[in-house]
Amino acid sequence: MQLQRFPLIILAFAIGGCSVPNDAELEQERTTSADAAIRSLPVDDWCKAEADRDIEAKMKLFTTDAVLMPPGNSDVIGQQAIRAWHEKMWQGTKYQCSGTIDEVQVSGDWGMVRGTFSGVFTPASGAPQPSSGRFLNTVQQQADGSWKIASGIWNSENPMSSAATSASPLEGAWVVTSLQSSGGAAIDPAGPGQFIFLDGRYSAVYTVGVTERRKSVKAFDPTEEEMVEQYDTIIVNSGTYQVEGNELTLRPLVAKSPGFIGGSSMMEFSVNGDTLTTKIRQLTSVNGISPEGAIGSTITLRRVP
Repeated sequence: MQLQRFPLIILAFAIGGCSVPNDAELEQERTTSADAAIRSLPVDDWCKAEADRDIEAKMKLFTTDAVLMPPGNSDVIGQQAIRAWHEKMWQGTKYQCSGTIDEVQVSGDWGMVRGTFSGVFTPASGAPQPSSGRFLNTVQQQADGSWKIASGIWNSENPMSSAATSASPLEGAWVVTSLQSSGGAAIDPAGPGQFIFLDGRYSAVYTVGVTERRKSVKAFDPTEEEMVEQYDTIIVNSGTYQVEGNELTLRPLVAKSPGFIGGSSMMEFSVNGDTLTTKIRQLTSVNGISPEGAIGSTITLRRVP
């Protein structure tokens, strides 16, 4: 009989010696793990992606239907819009930041994190400027256990200049340095020319076809031949502009050629330091007509104070 009781004694000892976590302890362990993951999202992960200008790393922080509410901007909804917004804001700019977490709350698969941030924003044109403020994010746990930002809103305690807050890296004045036609013929250095971009408006005046335009014998009384030559060797238009990623669209309100008014010019562009390069991809008149030889032409410009 003693041999039959011995396994029961061992079993009772084993059960009494093991500690099985209760529901409260399991929830506390889960909350602690979630707290650490959530804290890294708006500070460490966010600021590293900003400093590296790493769009793929930044996009990994958001849910597919995330909503961002930047100061002074409309809501940015969904991954595609968030990607486009970042790519536009990052054109030619730099940002170094750090932050402090003030509060984290977790309830089931949802959480909230709030805190403060500070850093230095360097616009495409102008001196670096301080940037600090407060943020509030809601976060959601994903099927794989990770946490991502579902919505984010922040303010700024350092109002920045229009050049710094603008989504466009083109703000300012640029002089034309070289022209190259779609056929490959180049004019370098180019004749006088200047582009100005400011608050969604632009003005463009530049010489084409020659390095120096011929002056009239009588300065303000040109002959018909002189007028034709002078007309053919200059481009003049002014209106509104829009930037989407690396695409620049000009919509003239006034132009040397009246048929261009109401039309548009779409260019690919890149900014490298103080150099702006544009390549015409589409040029249409108000009637949808495209001039021959314009598509593919390249204009290179240099930023001036």
